[in-house]
Amino acid sequence: MFMRQITEIKVALAPFNLASKSSRLFLNRVNTNGARKVNPNIKINTDILSDPTASSHIQVVYRDGQKLAFEADKMKINNILQVVNKHAKKLEEIEQAKSW
Repeated sequence: MFMRQITEIKVALAPFNLASKSSRLFLNRVNTNGARKVNPNIKINTDILSDPTASSHIQVVYRDGQKLAFEADKMKINNILQVVNKHAKKLEEIEQAKSW
């Protein structure tokens, strides 16, 4: 994942809802020691929803200020990672091009 290009991640989920599995896995991937070393200033906020039937929401804020928000219940973890990495990869390529 291109964690350096992300400044903030917000996840709202109902932990006992089976449909929120992808959101839980996403949190597991972004909240690791390796990810924290890549971007120690990233803010990760988790909201636990009390309604067990509530749908999960993920919001990502990138370095350039662009926000990405979507419902994650009907998505698999690989699709979530693709969506999040799409804009981050573009920002990473721009940053690499400027450093040449």
